[in-house]
Amino acid sequence: LCNLQGLQDRCRVVQGDFMKLPFEPQSFDAAYAIEATCHAPDRVGVYSQILNSLKPGSIFACYEWCMTDKYDPTNPAHIQAKKWIEEGDGLPNICSTKDCLQAMKDAGFIILKETDLCNVYQGEGTAWNTPLLPSWNPLTQRFQFCWLGRRITTVMLRTMEFLRLAPQGSFKTQQMLQRGGDGLGIGGQLDIFTPMYLMVGQVPLNTATASQKQ
Repeated sequence: LCNLQGLQDRCRVVQGDFMKLPFEPQSFDAAYAIEATCHAPDRVGVYSQILNSLKPGSIFACYEWCMTDKYDPTNPAHIQAKKWIEEGDGLPNICSTKDCLQAMKDAGFIILKETDLCNVYQGEGTAWNTPLLPSWNPLTQRFQFCWLGRRITTVMLRTMEFLRLAPQGSFKTQQMLQRGGDGLGIGGQLDIFTPMYLMVGQVPLNTATASQKQ
C-alpha cells in the first residue's frame, strides 16, 4: 500500500502487539491512537509502551471509548448497555474517563489537555449516536434498529444460511454486532458512554526523573 501511494521512502506498516511495541526506545517524534487502546487489557501498560517509544518532549494524542461520570454500576440498564458495547465491539472492561486519565499520568505523561468531545459535538446539532438509533425510514441504515427492520434482517440471514448463500454463524454474528450498536445508542442517550474522550499528553524532558516520581 505504501508503494502504491508513493510513500515507501517515508512510511512503513508494522504489525505488532501494542502491549509490547517492536520499536527501540525514543524512536518517534509523536504518536496518536484513535479508538484503539480501548482494546488494551491494561491502560497503564499500553500507555507506558507508547511513552517509551517517544522522544522526550514528544506529544501523544489519544481518542478513547470510556464510561462517563454518569455511569452507575448499580443501575441494571447501565450495566446492560455497557455489557452490550463490550461484547459487540470486542472490548475488555470499559474504563471510566477518570481511570483513563489517571492511567496516562501513571504511565508518565504530562497531561496537556483532556476533554469529552461529545459535549462539543452535541452543541453542533446531531448527537453522535443518532445513526445507531431506530428509524422507520427504510432508505437509511437506521431502519435495521426498529423492530420491523430487525425481523427482516433475521429472516434474510436465516434464509441465506439455510440456502448456504451465507456462512453458518452469520445470523449470530449479526445479532452480536447489533447488540453492540444498541448498547452504543443507549449509552449515548443516557450520557453514560463516550467514544470521544480526548487526552493529549507530553513525554517529560527528563523521562527517567518523571518515572521515579510516579
